[in-house]
Amino acid sequence: MTKAEQIFEKHIGLNSELRYLPIKKEDVISALKEALDGWINYDWDKEETHPEKYGKYFIHRKDGKVHWETWNNTGWAYNNNSITHWKEITLPKMRKND
Repeated sequence: MTKAEQIFEKHIGLNSELRYLPIKKEDVISALKEALDGWINYDWDKEETHPEKYGKYFIHRKDGKVHWETWNNTGWAYNNNSITHWKEITLPKMRKND
């Protein structure tokens, strides 16, 4: 079972209320796979899993929450022990109105 399928079964598959939504299981799993691509496993003890530079990163925590977190080159600003994965996301550049 893939990670996306595990997430589906844990959060949606067992919830009877969500089974009746007009969305296919395969579409949800596909969206989860797309979201999971590029995530880097984080392990405090393995320096090669740490971000290389200071900045804001999108993180995934043990409790399933995802949000922005600051890496300060020595660890995460908050939730350091809870973080399992991180991902660098480049936001689109906005053009100034002429």
